[in-house]
Amino acid sequence: MALEQVTRAMALALGVGTAVFGLLALGAFAAQQDSFSPLWTWTFAFGIFVPPLAAGLLSYALPVRVLRGLLALSAASQLVGLLLLVPAITTAGGTVPPEQGSPWMLSISAVGTSAAAVAWRPVVAWIYLAASVVALGVDRAMASSESLAEIALQDAVYTLLFDAIFAALAIATARAGRTLDAVADQAVRETRVASATEAAARERFRIEGLIHDSVLVALLASARGARQADDEARRAITRLREAEEPPSTDAIAVEEWVWRLQALTTDLAPAARFSHEHDGRNEPIPSEVATAMLEACAEALRNSVRHAAAASRAVHARVTTRAVEVSVLDDGPGFDVAAVNPARLGLAVSILDRMRSLSGGDAVVVSRPGLGTRVALTWRAA
Repeated sequence: MALEQVTRAMALALGVGTAVFGLLALGAFAAQQDSFSPLWTWTFAFGIFVPPLAAGLLSYALPVRVLRGLLALSAASQLVGLLLLVPAITTAGGTVPPEQGSPWMLSISAVGTSAAAVAWRPVVAWIYLAASVVALGVDRAMASSESLAEIALQDAVYTLLFDAIFAALAIATARAGRTLDAVADQAVRETRVASATEAAARERFRIEGLIHDSVLVALLASARGARQADDEARRAITRLREAEEPPSTDAIAVEEWVWRLQALTTDLAPAARFSHEHDGRNEPIPSEVATAMLEACAEALRNSVRHAAAASRAVHARVTTRAVEVSVLDDGPGFDVAAVNPARLGLAVSILDRMRSLSGGDAVVVSRPGLGTRVALTWRAA
């Protein structure tokens, strides 16, 4: 999903940014070791810096929920640290000596506000920013031995503007990810609806034609007392029974279909092995079935070539009197089928939905990381 990828990218960027801010604050941190309680210093230094650094290093390994949890811990640590900054001062008068400058925590506020923007919803992130700015301004005024009300206000306004830029960028980027996910989900829904609607329309047209050409003719003949009414009724019954079987109009001969499948395999994966079995089916394969299986097989081969380029591949077709089966196999890296993004139309729509929309059709994808992939396409006559 787009939001997941965006969150991972922002976690990585925030990890890098945290390292930069930490280096910039290192001088003040070392100089103020004796001005603050060691418990406050090391507790909140650890809580602020370590989680985003860990999230950055493991941004593409940890679950997104864990990444957000680490960033939320960093943001919470910074706000609590700001609230406890003045009580943690150990020097005379409860203030930081002027020669040491402002407390080190005040220079890294962007770390917490950016982490909050990634970890929480926008409303919570903006409330967090406002609370941090107020706490920072109060700390700046109370931690100094001189009256710095004007400077504290200036620092608070500067921090508000500076941190708001990072927060706004993070929020806007996350919103873009959510928008992309919403658009992708909508596209998937519309594609599936369109596919189902098209299939239903084809079936409706076929049934309507059957009713018009057979049933209504028989009823009219019977109502008029025509001599051929019995013949028309028997003909309508026969047509209704035939409608239960897969339509054979424009069907494709088995030999021709096998040739097309082999040509398709050679075209998409020239090095793939192709084999087939023919157990005596003489009836041609219905056009809809033949086309769907060729298209699903093509998508399976394209996926195999795309995601397992160096793998060995094989396509095996088996045609019996009641079924048609195609297997596409490769010994590539494989994947976790349950973890496939629903927005991946190639697997969901082009293979699974396409085959399952056929009467008697089905598709199964079997794969595990490191154990290759098998796509089985089947169609069984009613």
